[in-house]
Amino acid sequence: MTRSRLTLTATAGAAGLALLTAACGGGNSASSGTAKAQNPDVLTVASAIAPNSLNPALGGSADPQQYYFELAYDTLIRQTADGKYVPDLAVKWGYVGSGSKTFDITLRSGVKFNDGSALTAAGVKKSLQYYAKAGGPLAADLAPVGSIDVLSPLKLRLHLKTSDPLIPLYLSRPTTGEIISPTGLGRTDELGTTTHGAGPYMIDASQTVSGQTYTYVPNPTYFDKSRVHWKKVVVKVIKDENTMLSAFRSGEVDYALGDSTTAKSARSAGFQVLSSPYSVMELMVMDRTGAMVKALGDLRVRQAMMYGINRDSIAKALYGTYAKGWDYPVLPDTSGYTQGSEGKYAYDVTKAKKLLADAGYPNGFTLPVTVNLTGVGESQAAEAFAAEMANIGINVKINVPANVNELYSTYTKYPAMMFDYGAGIAPPYAQGNDLLYSWGNPFKATDKQLDTLYGRAASASTAQLQEQGWQKFEQRLSDLSWTIPMASLQKIVYARPGLKGIDLSSTNLTPDLTSLHAAK
Repeated sequence: MTRSRLTLTATAGAAGLALLTAACGGGNSASSGTAKAQNPDVLTVASAIAPNSLNPALGGSADPQQYYFELAYDTLIRQTADGKYVPDLAVKWGYVGSGSKTFDITLRSGVKFNDGSALTAAGVKKSLQYYAKAGGPLAADLAPVGSIDVLSPLKLRLHLKTSDPLIPLYLSRPTTGEIISPTGLGRTDELGTTTHGAGPYMIDASQTVSGQTYTYVPNPTYFDKSRVHWKKVVVKVIKDENTMLSAFRSGEVDYALGDSTTAKSARSAGFQVLSSPYSVMELMVMDRTGAMVKALGDLRVRQAMMYGINRDSIAKALYGTYAKGWDYPVLPDTSGYTQGSEGKYAYDVTKAKKLLADAGYPNGFTLPVTVNLTGVGESQAAEAFAAEMANIGINVKINVPANVNELYSTYTKYPAMMFDYGAGIAPPYAQGNDLLYSWGNPFKATDKQLDTLYGRAASASTAQLQEQGWQKFEQRLSDLSWTIPMASLQKIVYARPGLKGIDLSSTNLTPDLTSLHAAK
C-alpha cells in the first residue's frame, strides 16, 4: 500500500505504464552476485537527504522525504498499490450533496496515538487546521477548506470554499493527511524531534542522530499489528550514490532509491533493481511574468530555451536506458496526453538564437536556477541544462540548496527551478492547480485561455469530455512553455534479495516503507 505524494497520483489511463520493468530489460533482480538475503528483523533504508524536521506538517512529500513520516503517522485515507482508496484512520468518507463542496469523514474507533491520546473528530479538525497554517510544502492542499464541523466524536464535515474533487487524494498523502495527536499539537515545539502519530512505528530518540541516522521501533498502541513487519526500521542519510551502493554491498543498507549511473553495478552485485516510467525532468519557469528576470516574460525566450536543448543527448548521457528525450508536459498513456503531441520543439540552435534576438536578447541574459533537491539527479540535470543554454547565449547560474529548509525558501527567490515532476501520472487537475493556483506560481502569472480550459475540464459532465478538456489544457501549457521538459524518466529502486512488498508501478511509484517485509 502507498500514500500519494506531491501530485504523483495515478489516473485512469496510466495503465499503459503499469508494467514493471527491471534494469537492463531483464527480471526484477540479478541472477548473479553474492548479495546477502534480507534480515527479517531489521530494515535499513538509505535516504539521500535528511529531514528538515520530524514535524510532518513541515516535511516533504516525495521520496525520500516521506520516509521519516510515513513510518510513524498514518493518513486518514490509504491508497493501495493499484491506486484505490481504502480505510486507514478513516473508515468512511465521501462528498455530500452536489458540487463536491461538502465532504464527510467517519473515523475508526478505538485508535490510540503512540503518545496514548485518542483519535477523535475534534483532534482531526485541529490537525487539519494546523497543517493549513503551518506553511508546509503542500499546505495549499487544504486551501479549499473553508470550515470544519465536528458532527460527533468520530465524524466531521469539511465545507469547501470551492469545488475540489481531489480531497480524498489530499487526505491520503503526507503533509496533509497524516494526523498529529492532540498531545503533539499541544507541544508543537517537540514535533521536530519526537513523533506523535498513529502509525505502526515511532522514533527512538536514544538510537537517533539528527542528520545521520533515524531509528524507528514498533508503536505498541498501533491498531493493525499485521502491518508491523520489523523489530526496527533504520533510515540512514547517505547523500552520495556510490557510497550508498557500497553500503548495500557491505550489508549496511537494504532499500534505497537507485541511480542510472550505479544500476548496472547494483544488479551485477545481486540486488533487486526495479524501475518504471514516472516523471518528466523539467525546468519549471516560476517567473512567467518577468518580475525577476524580464526575459522570461517573453514567450519567444521560453520557446528559445525549448528549441535549445538536445534532449536525446542529455537523456542518454545522464540516464542511459532509464530515460528518453521528451518535450511535453505529460507522458504517453496518461490523462491529458494526445498522440503525437511530443516532438514539437526539436533541437534547433539556429532557431533558438533567432528567437532570442527577435525578443531583444541577441547576446543572451543571465538566468538563476535553483534545484528542487527532492529527486534523484536534479543537480546533474541542471548542469546539463546550463551547458545547453550556454550554446545559445543564456548564462545559467545554479543554486543547490543545502537542505530541505533552504529549498522551500527558494520557491519565491528564484525565477526557475529544475524539477523532477511526476507529470506522467499526476492528474491534470492537480498539475494545473500546482502551476496556476499553488506553490508553482509564486509570481501569480495568468493566462486567460489556460484558466478557461482548466475550468471547463474540471467541471466536464462526462469522463470523455473531461479527458478531451485535459488534452486541450496540456496542449496550451506546451504552447506557453511554462515548463521546459527535457527527459521522461524511470524511477529506479534498489532492494536486498528477499525484501518483498515493493509494488513499484505507474500507480505506486513511492512504495510505502510500511508495506515492505522479508520473505518467509
